[in-house]
Order: sequence, then structure tokens, then C-alpha cells
Amino acid sequence: MVDLEKTFLFASIIACALSSIFHIYGWIFSKERLFSWGKGLIWLFLMLNTATIAARWHYQGHGPYITLYEVLLSNVWVATVFYLIFVSRRKEFNVIGVFAMPIILLSIGAVAMSPAEISRLTPSYKSIWLIAHVLFAKLTYGSILIATALSSTVILREYPDVEKLFFLKRLPEPERADLLSYRLIASALFFCSIMIISGSIWANQLWGKYWGWDPIEVWSLVSWLVYGLYLHLRFTCKFTGMRASFYVLAAFAVTVFSLFIMPFVFPTVHNSFMFRK
Repeated sequence: MVDLEKTFLFASIIACALSSIFHIYGWIFSKERLFSWGKGLIWLFLMLNTATIAARWHYQGHGPYITLYEVLLSNVWVATVFYLIFVSRRKEFNVIGVFAMPIILLSIGAVAMSPAEISRLTPSYKSIWLIAHVLFAKLTYGSILIATALSSTVILREYPDVEKLFFLKRLPEPERADLLSYRLIASALFFCSIMIISGSIWANQLWGKYWGWDPIEVWSLVSWLVYGLYLHLRFTCKFTGMRASFYVLAAFAVTVFSLFIMPFVFPTVHNSFMFRK
């Protein structure tokens, strides 16, 4: 079963890489057939990602939310579903796959590079608050990823020589993309708030304290403050367009550091999730 999981994982990486290539090449060179192939490969990627999760779930007996490997793997699944739901309702935004799929590719690459030890649930980890904490963390990540992709289109669409680069005209209208990015970030802040609160309640059940100034706790709060500042600037200073979009990209870098790099850089109590055989 472990070998089957690895096969599905690496097949999904190939599908995601091809989807990214076809999206970018089809967009720049106006090759609609290649662009359509790129969109179709997203569904193949999602099925392979789902099969990877299902295989791991079957032989472990619990969902993918304990080790860093499992968390990243399920984050990728949620982000992909978020993207597909978003573009299914707004066909004109199919082009953001040019930005979303490479980000998802980097995420699934991080999965492959993470230790894939088998994890075992102890009674202390069988808590509804843990499930809520993980669920809203994934919703936060999915919302932020799509918002970042939309902000990228705003920056490119406002490029001074957009008339010379005809493929940029295929990007959505910057005002519309900026508005949707703002709404997604507002949703992400709401999800992140629930993630932090539910995590604190679970931590009190497990360790006897709501907040321990653990590095991941601190950087989760930093991410919340960064996006909270974005909304504050939006409400009070008409923070829109290029300035807001560059801010969203910088905020995404903070999120990536918080979620993906922190566990490798600093010792954190969250690393106790990584039960080893």
C-alpha cells in the first residue's frame, strides 16, 4: 500500500507539472488546445491526489492531518478543489490557472520532500477541536492561494506596455480581480480566526494552556495580523489596485514561511505530530 501511495503521489506531480506547462504555454502563445489540456489535467491531478490520500488513509486508519507530510498533502487537495469551484462559477477566470497551478506544483513538491512516516493517533489527538483546527487551516490556505493568483493578474494587467503584450489582455479586468481577491482574503481572515481559536482550545485540552508562544502559534498570529492590516487599509485608505496586489503577494510569502518553512527552521511543539515507527 505504501508503494501504491508513492506511485499516486509522483503521478500527481507529473500531472500538475504538465498542467502548469500547458497553462503557461497555451496562455502566452494563444494555443487554446494546450490551454484546454492544462485545464483537463487539473482533474487528473485531483483524482491522483485523492487516490494518494485515500491510500494513506486506508493503511493508517485516520485522516491526513497529523504529520507535516499529511497536512501539506491535504492542503494541496483543498487548494485544488477551491480553484476548481472558483473557476467553474467564473469561466472568465480560467486564466488564473497560469498562476495557481505553479503554486500548487510547488506545494505538492514540498509534500514529496517531507518525511512520510506512518503516524498513529493517540487518544489525546482524537478531538473535534483538532479536526476543526485543521479544517479551517486548509480553508485559510485555499482562500489565500486563489486570492494571490488573482492579485498576480492585477499586477500584470496594470503593466504599462500591456497593449504590446497581447496575451496579458486575456487576463481578467483588474478591478474585478482585485475585488474578488479582497473578498477571498476577508474569508481567509475569518477562517484563520477560527483556526487559531479552535487550536487554542485543543491545546488547552492537550497541554493545559491556551497559548504557549510556540513559533508556529506566533507566526500564525503574525499571518492573521498581516491580513488584518490589509483589510484595515482597504476600509480606511482605499487600498486597492497595484499597491494592494503587491501587498497580497508579500503577505502570501509570510504565509508560506509560517506554514511550510517554520517546522523545518525552529523547534516547535507542533513537530510532536510526527509520530515515528
